[in-house]
Amino acid sequence: MSEYDQHEERRKEPAPEAKVHLAKWSPWIWIVPVLAVFIAGYLVVRYGFFGGGDITVRFAEARGLDRYSPVRFRGAKVGTVQKITIDDQLKQVVVRISMDASMNHALNKGTHFWIVEPGLEGGGLGGILSGTYVGIAPGEGEETRDFKGQEYAPVLTPPEAGKTFILEAQGLGSIAVGAPVQFQGIRVGRILGAEYEEARRTTAVHAFVVQRFVDHVRQTTRFWRAGGLNISLTGGGLSMGGASLASLINAPIEFYTPEVLPGLPAANGTRFILYESQAAAEAAAGGPQLTYITFFPGPVKGLMPGTPVQMKGVQVGRVQDVRLRYVPATASLETPVMIGIDPRKLQLPLDRAAMNDALAKLVYKGMRATLASSLVLPGASGVSLEMVGRPGTAHLVMTEPPIIPAASGGTGIEGALSSLNQVAARIQNLPIEEIAGHMRSAAARMDTLVSDPALRESLQRLNRSLAEIEKVAVVTRENIGPIAQSLRNAATAAEAAAGRAQQLVATAPAQNYDLGALIKELTRAAEAVRALAEYLTENPDAVLKGRGK
Repeated sequence: MSEYDQHEERRKEPAPEAKVHLAKWSPWIWIVPVLAVFIAGYLVVRYGFFGGGDITVRFAEARGLDRYSPVRFRGAKVGTVQKITIDDQLKQVVVRISMDASMNHALNKGTHFWIVEPGLEGGGLGGILSGTYVGIAPGEGEETRDFKGQEYAPVLTPPEAGKTFILEAQGLGSIAVGAPVQFQGIRVGRILGAEYEEARRTTAVHAFVVQRFVDHVRQTTRFWRAGGLNISLTGGGLSMGGASLASLINAPIEFYTPEVLPGLPAANGTRFILYESQAAAEAAAGGPQLTYITFFPGPVKGLMPGTPVQMKGVQVGRVQDVRLRYVPATASLETPVMIGIDPRKLQLPLDRAAMNDALAKLVYKGMRATLASSLVLPGASGVSLEMVGRPGTAHLVMTEPPIIPAASGGTGIEGALSSLNQVAARIQNLPIEEIAGHMRSAAARMDTLVSDPALRESLQRLNRSLAEIEKVAVVTRENIGPIAQSLRNAATAAEAAAGRAQQLVATAPAQNYDLGALIKELTRAAEAVRALAEYLTENPDAVLKGRGK
């Protein structure tokens, strides 16, 4: 087959054809553009219609603030931190915040911004979990988008109808904005903020109480820092109480109004003292307690306002104040202690005259103010009015307030410790080294004297002399009996002669004799002989030694 035939044969074969595949239409290809359009629309709606726009707040420090940290107003999120930078001079932190449209009317020159760090003082346990955020307090003025943040939270405006009271304290402590205000365990308000008053040198805490409970705040109302655990060690054992779990996490402010003489309702803005504890607040509360004062001679050792005042183990009041005063006249220090006594505890009327009369009689009978001490805990645990003095040695001093005399020395464990201290002080003042030197010298002299041969020889001579004297005494005792008997016989004969002479007295004038004088001499001789016999009988050694002086 020729090449031409082969070429013709190839031309007769069918030519190859291309296969065309038509792909089916899929909607998934539009997901990305649709999402992009949706996000763009959301951002337009969010920030175009509902957003408040971006603002700039300058702080001295970021203090843990981070991107996307929230901006909160009364606990609600009203914005988000978008960016944190440093200014050109490296002195401030510039925070760009995206605010909600609902806060547009609040973005004025008077609006305050501050940073709230996590902690119990920032809202309890929720404050720890929420992290750092920016707080906002709306103000008045012209609209602006550039703000200067402050380092502390301002005083907020009241959220509803009610009254705001100013609590004066020495330091803010654990009180925070938003902390609860409680009355008998019920939350009746909140803390709006605090500020330092330069003129008064105190911290003014603004406590808000809702309208429903404002009538419970009277002129005699007392506020104190609540929360924590109250531990009491008394004769009844160890007791704990006074706090709930919520108060442990976020310490509230509580107040108390006495039932007796509560006073008029307090006006808005009334100032009260913020006490450190409930005991101190109740001790300072007015009403049934009558004030007295006492001066303890020694240290009070931890006595503080609020500690109990007892009579026979029953609490009748509380310590109101403890001070230290210098007395220029004597150049000494004294500790005046103010105490309050409730007459109702003694079943007496609320009358100063009746109470003074009762205490005056008790003081005259020996009642004194003493420091009560604990066997377990050091320091004073209260004031006790006990019968420890001598009756009639003291009186109730009628001053203003009246003065209850204190015991000259402590009683109980306090008195024992004071006595031990006095004994220790006396021992410490003794010249121990000098006494020891004298004792060593005396011991040396005694040793020299005992070992002297002359002393030994003298003692031997003395023993021999005593033996001779004893022999003579034995002989004297044997012979003293006949001698005494002879003397008695002589006395009897003298008495007989005197009787005979008395018979002759009748015939004396006739015979011209002075028989009266003779009888008297014989009588005296008989008495002398009898006395000598009796003395020798009782004291036979008088024969050797002579009659004693």
